[in-house]
Amino acid sequence: MQGLADSIETRKLIWQAVKDRANFYCDARMAAEVLRVLTACDAKSREYYPSTLFSAEEAFVGSCTAKTTIYCANIAAGLMVAQFTKYLRRVPIDYDIQLNLLASELSVSVAD
Repeated sequence: MQGLADSIETRKLIWQAVKDRANFYCDARMAAEVLRVLTACDAKSREYYPSTLFSAEEAFVGSCTAKTTIYCANIAAGLMVAQFTKYLRRVPIDYDIQLNLLASELSVSVAD
């Protein structure tokens, strides 16, 4: 069973509701030791974010234990705060951060 925040359909609804109202929008997604932090706060990142939304049928389904790896959630939260502080400082944000903690793989996309 997925929680409300885990539903990609709910993420779509939230985005539709706030996309023209929120100056800063940050979304963290996680499965076990893999996390993704998406940020939309300028024209380019706002254009990119909807491309990360997909149908519920395409969503990865992991075990409940894997979804609640607390240290991964803490890292995701820290990355979200870092994005917000960049936004406040008017420093370019990374609009898509993907981190696989198990494999030590990091992928970052920067809004130009």
